[in-house]
Amino acid sequence: MIITISKEKLKEIIQVVRSVCPKKTDINILNYFYLEAKDGECFIAATDLEINYQTKFPVRIEKEGKILIPAKQFENIVDNLYEEDITLETKDDTLYIRGKKFFLNLPGLIQEDYPTFSPVTKDNFFEIDNEIFLDVVEKLKPILKTSDIRPEYSGIYFDLSENGLSLVSTDSFRLGVKKIKPVFYETNISEIKVLLPQRIIKEYTNIKKKTGKLRIYFEENQVSFEIGNHLLTTKILSLDYPNYKDFVEPTSFLFTLEVNTEEILKALKLNKVYTTDLKELDVIFDFKENKIYLISKNELLGEAKNEVDFEIKENSYGGDEFKIKFNLDFFFDGFSVYDSEKVFLSFFSAGEESFPLYLSSPLDEDFIYVSMHL
Repeated sequence: MIITISKEKLKEIIQVVRSVCPKKTDINILNYFYLEAKDGECFIAATDLEINYQTKFPVRIEKEGKILIPAKQFENIVDNLYEEDITLETKDDTLYIRGKKFFLNLPGLIQEDYPTFSPVTKDNFFEIDNEIFLDVVEKLKPILKTSDIRPEYSGIYFDLSENGLSLVSTDSFRLGVKKIKPVFYETNISEIKVLLPQRIIKEYTNIKKKTGKLRIYFEENQVSFEIGNHLLTTKILSLDYPNYKDFVEPTSFLFTLEVNTEEILKALKLNKVYTTDLKELDVIFDFKENKIYLISKNELLGEAKNEVDFEIKENSYGGDEFKIKFNLDFFFDGFSVYDSEKVFLSFFSAGEESFPLYLSSPLDEDFIYVSMHL
């Protein structure tokens, strides 16, 4: 094999390859990625048996061939290349890397049985602007970070019906839901409910291409993300996902307040200085003064008490004061994902002594954030 490829293309690909290849494994072949030059294209594949990555792109080929390349060592080389065009050449099981002023070699492997997933059947697809899907991932990211509390729900639940699409994430303590109307996507599937595993979401965000279309292919036991010339595939498992709709559409609220997003985030950042490992935040709603008091206590530092004004939009609570405890990080995360100047803050009853926080935005009614209290 002899091919010529740009350094930038190599860097783009090897970044995804290294993320897919396992950091530690007893299966030696998984430390390698597969490279084949054929019919004017370079095909690359990597896997850790949980997720499979494939890409292909045109290159200048002098001689066709294939090889397995150690991913970590190759990444170290690519990171330090200083010429724009690189020639890759194989002789038996050795890879030679050449430029105008350098010559390197790297031991590889030549064998046929590199592990791959089943071929992707592209019958059932869902397509959406990549930027729209990335925005959803960003909004759900705080919950995704803690979703390993309940690993069986770790990821984004894909709930498609004739009414539209709901993308859902939960860590069992909080819930994020983004509704997307049919006008924003194309699909040949009328209904599907499946958990997109967190791993494929993570690797998808590692791909630098941000514009264009994301196409998701659904099969019985696997799901694939295709963005540009990148294809990620992972296994999926059937599961009974929690009935999140009871929390998304409560019948009534105790009260609904409008607060300034920037003001409450500034106050909470100051509270974070005083929080302990328990992350306890006392929240007091004063309906006489129309103020929220945010209180953090620390045996070493003392106490932080911040206040934030609010405007009442709806109030059926009836009392002068409402007190509740929250995990400070969970409370902060809820406000941090909204881009709007104002956020609607509500509470509803979910049973005896249970009053979940419900956040929404006047600019984005299709995204809600729900969090349980301590």
